[in-house]
Amino acid sequence: MPIEAVIFDLDGTLVDSGATVPAAYAAAIEELCGRRCTDEEIIAAYSAGPAPALISRFTGRLSACSDVDCWLRHLEARLALTRVYPGVREAGSSLRAAGKRLAVFTGAIRRAAEMQLRHAGLDDAIDAVVGSDEIAFVKPAPDGIFLACDRLGVDPGRVAYVGDALNDLRCARAAGAVPIAAAWGHLFESDDEPHLTALTPHDLLPLVGRAA
Repeated sequence: MPIEAVIFDLDGTLVDSGATVPAAYAAAIEELCGRRCTDEEIIAAYSAGPAPALISRFTGRLSACSDVDCWLRHLEARLALTRVYPGVREAGSSLRAAGKRLAVFTGAIRRAAEMQLRHAGLDDAIDAVVGSDEIAFVKPAPDGIFLACDRLGVDPGRVAYVGDALNDLRCARAAGAVPIAAAWGHLFESDDEPHLTALTPHDLLPLVGRAA
């Protein structure tokens, strides 16, 4: 069956936010509880889940809406550090010209994802956005891909999911989607299970065609 849509992870796949997101979390956590965290500690805690869960891990209490607002404020203040990976815009244009719909499913909360997409100038190219705060179970569970497919009106078996992390590949397989590893990402990892690998964003269109 032809691939009708391509769903992307955000951080480490569309944008390089390695200097943005950990620093914003560290600043927010220091403001909220006085604890100083390294980027490495923040990155190691990404598996905790969306922003409220990650913040709670460091503050030791349930996160309030104001805590998330604090993190978003620090994120917005650092958006100038975020960079779109070379070739991402061109790859998106090529995929859309080939009739593919585009979406984002990210481990970030939706407000943070939309903020970064707007700053990067990628929001107009994306047909649907799903954040981890909109689903019951985060990656590698397939919930986010299923919700993105529902919003796109496509079957999960007719989408490719592109991401730089192992959990992205596992999430795609769990959903029955085509897993594509984004080898250009700053946290790139792959495994020995079946998947495709894009060395650069320019590889996506031929890979999606080959997966049909």
